[in-house]
Formats: sequence, C-alpha cells, structure tokens
Amino acid sequence: MAGQEQLGWFLAWSGRSDEALAALANMARLDLASSTRTAVESGVYYHRRDYKKLVEASQKFVAVNPDAWPGHYFLAVGYDGLRQESDAISEYQKAVELSHGDTDTAAGLAHGYLAMGKRAEAEEILADMLRQSKKSYVSPYMIATIYTGLGDKDKAFSFLEKGLSREIARHSLLFEGRPQARPTSF
Repeated sequence: MAGQEQLGWFLAWSGRSDEALAALANMARLDLASSTRTAVESGVYYHRRDYKKLVEASQKFVAVNPDAWPGHYFLAVGYDGLRQESDAISEYQKAVELSHGDTDTAAGLAHGYLAMGKRAEAEEILADMLRQSKKSYVSPYMIATIYTGLGDKDKAFSFLEKGLSREIARHSLLFEGRPQARPTSF
C-alpha cells in the first residue's frame, strides 16, 4: 500500500495526474486503504487546480480522518480556489489548530482573511510568523505569500530571495496548486 501511495504522490507532483488517478483506481481495485486513496486523490486535484474535485475528495478524506490536518487543509484550498472564503477560513482554522500552527496552513488562513477584506487578521498571522522565525525556521516562501496578498511586493521578493536556494525543490512542486499563485485583487 505504501508503495502505491508514494507512486500516486510522485505522479501527482510530477504533473502526471492522469497516471496518478489510474494508480488510485488500481488501489481501489486492490481494495487498499480508502483514506490513503482520498489523501492522494486530494493531492492530484490540488496539482490540477481542479478545486471542485479537490473539495469532493477532501470531504471524503475528512469524513474518514476528521483529526488529520491535511484533509482540512486541502478542503480549505479547494474552497479558497472556488472563492468560498468563509468555508475556506473555517477549514484553514481547523487545519491550523490540528497541525499546531503549521506555516502552510497559517499562510492559507491569512490568504483567506485577505480575500474577505480582513487585513488586520492576516497581518497578525504575519507578525506571528516573523516572531517565530527569530526562534526557529519558518519558510520564507510562506511569509512571502502573505506579503504578496498584502500588496508588499518588495518584501515578498526579499523573502523569496532568502528562501530560494533552500526551498526551490519543495515549493516548486507545491506552488502550482495554490490559489495564492493566481493573481487576485483585493
């Protein structure tokens, strides 16, 4: 099962989503763990930016794993991509809580707040991340996404430059599915 799951993630992250979905169908045929299939399925639709199907797959994942933060995070991203911001914020909040403040989930929550015109809440999340970054590692990319949403492109680029060499491999794979990667107007 773990091999099939890893294959699904690899194919999704490599932009080979049709093959990833075929691997998921094979997992279903072999009756491998449905929670694993729905997690990978969420990842496939995340990379496709198919937010409607991402919501559907993530709802299934959350139904089976209500305390697993990735399901709530993917569900939030799906809602965010569909511009259902109040639903996105609710799910981002659950993901932040369940992940104990994972910066991906917190940056997503900040994006949701900005989409709803709640600038002060997003700035509070940014201030928390900046404080945390003085004590431990915080992804400069996550900080940059918040600065981008706030309209401060200079600071966003500054943080992107700081983190580029360290995080290029990790975030190039994750960037393409994020609603934050599309232009927005606030």
